[in-house]
Amino acid sequence: MKLTVLGNTGPYPRAEGACSGYLLEHGDAKILLDLGNGTLANYRILGKLEDITAIICSHLHPDHISDLFVLRYALEFAGKTVPLYAPENPAEEFARLPYKEAFAVTPIKEDLTLELGGLTITFREMRHPYQDFAIKVTDGKTTFVYTGDTALCDALTEFCDGADVLLCDSAFLEDIDSEIHLSLEKAIQVGNASGARRLILTHFNPEISPQRYYEIGNGRFKGRLSKAEIMASFSF
Repeated sequence: MKLTVLGNTGPYPRAEGACSGYLLEHGDAKILLDLGNGTLANYRILGKLEDITAIICSHLHPDHISDLFVLRYALEFAGKTVPLYAPENPAEEFARLPYKEAFAVTPIKEDLTLELGGLTITFREMRHPYQDFAIKVTDGKTTFVYTGDTALCDALTEFCDGADVLLCDSAFLEDIDSEIHLSLEKAIQVGNASGARRLILTHFNPEISPQRYYEIGNGRFKGRLSKAEIMASFSF
């Protein structure tokens, strides 16, 4: 698998930045995980619209889905339909997703299992103001988990257990207890508990450099710590 960062901040982008979005590749499959503000332009540096296998959205906050609403025009012009998987709540946000034939929309539920491009993908609901699902992807050898946005919860710890690579919400540089996001400290805690060999920090405060998160966290994770810089790629 290869993961490329298309955007890494929330709830808004930094100058010349982009909000949450990632390209996961395996063989010929190109799967977009979230598509926040600015991520579509970055994807187009790497791939063609007709190459998109599917889009999976962890939740329906604008900083994770806003570029869906311009991608749909491009897909309409190209005459292409892309499978789109997203939580069905809030219902009014989910109802905004279908547009002509651009997306074939399927709601995410905990019992949903996808087989896409040689990958098996499963889901677990997390703790966030909007319904949010962490996403687990395996090729049978390596297991990757993207947490989406979440506060610390038992479901997160259980779902990440045994993963090889974690892409983890680490919104708060200071260690605070939140009902919305993880802090850097709690992201490292989850990573260490999981036994992961690599922890990739993401969803940074746009006013704070990703390097600052890395500097404070470096040496505290038992495996390899990385930061999600835009257009950086990770192979695993």
